[in-house]
Amino acid sequence: MSKKSFLGLNTIKSKLFWVIIPLYIILGFYVLFISYATPFLSIELKERNGQWEIEKLAYKDWAEKEQISIGDIVLSINETKISNIPYIQYDPSIRGANRISIQKSNGQILNINVHHLDIPRQFYMQVIFPSIYYLIAFCITLYLYFWKRNIKHINFLIVFILTVSLAYISSGASAQMNSIGLIVNSSCLLLCLILLLHFSKNYFMLLKIKWPFIDNINYLYTIPIFSITLRLIRLAQPKFASIDSLIILSIFLIILALILWILIYGYLKYRLIQLKILIIGLVLPFLPFLLLFVLPEVLFKQPILSADICALFLLLIPFNFIFMQLAERLFDITYYVTRFRYYLTISIFFTLWLLTGLNVLPGNLIVKEILLNFLFIFLSIIVFLYIKSKIDYYKRKVLFPTNGDYIHKLYAIIEKIGKSHKIDDMLNILITEIALHLELTDVSISTYDLQKKQFILTKNSISSLEKSTDVSIIIKLKPGEIVKKDHVYIAYVNEDATLKRVLLIGHRNTIRLKEEELLWLELLLSYTNSFIENTKVIEELLKELKQVQKSERKNELTWFKKLLWLRIDEEKFLIAQELHDDILQDYLHIARQVELLIHEKNSTTIQSKQIALHKQMVCSIEVLRSYCETLKPPFLCKMGLYIALEQLVHSTSERAKFKLISTLDRLYLEDEKLNLVIYRLFQELLNNALKHSQATTVSILLKELNNGFELIYSDDGVGCDMHQILQSNSLGIQGMQERVEAFNGQFIIDSHLNKGMHIRIIIIERSETNDYSTYS
Repeated sequence: MSKKSFLGLNTIKSKLFWVIIPLYIILGFYVLFISYATPFLSIELKERNGQWEIEKLAYKDWAEKEQISIGDIVLSINETKISNIPYIQYDPSIRGANRISIQKSNGQILNINVHHLDIPRQFYMQVIFPSIYYLIAFCITLYLYFWKRNIKHINFLIVFILTVSLAYISSGASAQMNSIGLIVNSSCLLLCLILLLHFSKNYFMLLKIKWPFIDNINYLYTIPIFSITLRLIRLAQPKFASIDSLIILSIFLIILALILWILIYGYLKYRLIQLKILIIGLVLPFLPFLLLFVLPEVLFKQPILSADICALFLLLIPFNFIFMQLAERLFDITYYVTRFRYYLTISIFFTLWLLTGLNVLPGNLIVKEILLNFLFIFLSIIVFLYIKSKIDYYKRKVLFPTNGDYIHKLYAIIEKIGKSHKIDDMLNILITEIALHLELTDVSISTYDLQKKQFILTKNSISSLEKSTDVSIIIKLKPGEIVKKDHVYIAYVNEDATLKRVLLIGHRNTIRLKEEELLWLELLLSYTNSFIENTKVIEELLKELKQVQKSERKNELTWFKKLLWLRIDEEKFLIAQELHDDILQDYLHIARQVELLIHEKNSTTIQSKQIALHKQMVCSIEVLRSYCETLKPPFLCKMGLYIALEQLVHSTSERAKFKLISTLDRLYLEDEKLNLVIYRLFQELLNNALKHSQATTVSILLKELNNGFELIYSDDGVGCDMHQILQSNSLGIQGMQERVEAFNGQFIIDSHLNKGMHIRIIIIERSETNDYSTYS
């Protein structure tokens, strides 16, 4: 589907809008004036012996108050003899009147002045409610035009709201048989259905499912013109008074039935929740008007409910449209509906439980008090659950479980970025994937020079975004932060001594990223930051190696370069393997369980399965968060080595079955790289203890030395055969040994089967610069 045809009617330009709005105001005020000028009575008459008797009264309370009864003879309406009214033979009824004269069966003549407040119901239905809705629709239209005009589907929504509003507000004038009111009401009533049908067609295209009706539905816009023609014929020839209404209502019935069939057929065939929501939110409000007024009127000439009451349900449609199309982005409401339904289910059970407890306790509550207690408890629990979800996100990074797509996409993007060996390639992949996932075009990575205090022009930057970005926010931005400012999201990517990379996402106030999208983006940027930092270290090492090669023979260091890249590939393989074996498997299992739950028919087991899936999702998110912290420990960057180690020891103690004894000295090291080395050594030692030691007691000691430190680890676990460890080239032991030797340290390990393990590490800082032997 092309952008020009997206959701239809996108060709409405600014000039056309300012033609529609005055027309809307003029027609609206005119039909409203007609409704207000004459109270609506709806009295049906019957001719007998040349006189017109009252056969049916719509407002019986008013009639009883004014001593009007069935069988009374109507003499005049608004000072005009009833025999002189031209349409009375074809439409025997009193639609509206300010004054009527009636002759009773005893010969008494009553001259009755009719005021709106004499019949409150007609005043509310014909004047008050339409006026309120007319003003609300007008305000919504102006808001959408001035503040949401960049949304592609807004023009369609504006036309639909104005059409439904005019159809509703003109119902009073139409009921009184005003010529303009008749034309406006009938044409708008059919036009809003054509718009709904057009919308459904484009919605099917958006969902990429087959449209079951004719492709070219533009010809259907001639139907409202046909209704106008019928009304003009009726005004010229009053004898067609009943035929034109019957034809228009029949067309309304057919089109609405067609829309309902299309949506139900699509839902039964494709089982998409979007179609289910569309049926509930857009079509069901038409059903009372269809089943209680249109259908009985067409078939039996006797509606069950009057049109003014049934029309109240139509007011839900524009607001459902606004909710569906503007809640976040186009039709992105599955998450909100699912969460609300989940909270609603929990709340109703707890409310009934608490209410039962209140009634069992001593004291007699009347029905009104029980209902008030129920409402208070029910709403309080729902509000509490929403507040809890916000706290979970900001404090614990735990989200309401969705369908798992974010985790799968995160894994796929990380895999793509991990295969790149250049920073520019990583950033290009990052921009492309974010733009694709968030369905936005204005996505860029901008580089800000902290010394020159200006942006550096790169191929990944968008100048318009940079000009509209607050530089002070970029300077203060910290790792893991995502800030929304005006119409731009600003996110931290990477930073060194002089440059700072930030992600800029322009949205023009048309969307707001949801919580799971923000967390997905935060995790993705955290991984990217780690990849960039590792790549920069590798590039620095290669530069240093090239300097060494100037004085050495070229082939002497070929083996080292090969070894270096092999180690990089091994680390990437380990990251991919960890994600695949743990996190991806968990979410594949969750996806299969959700698929089974969709087809679950036993309602008693659905709740328990949903709770189990929620617990599993939360557990997986915690594992993923823990894994991200392992790749790029946030406490180490923000709080320093001592706090980071304390947090690591504490989290290990909570998971471990053994007793963990730790003694940590505060270290003051000149080389900041040693902080990360110590942290990685702690991670590896404690992970090995968790996975392999089977120990009851584990102790770890970090001791300060002159110009260095000493790390001592011991446990009473199963131990191992030293000869087998050395032969197996264990990546864990080998990785720790290589880290220590890279800084000219000592790595001593002693272990025997069933006698535990003891590891001692000593590293002394070196003051020499450009000591290339430390990387051997």
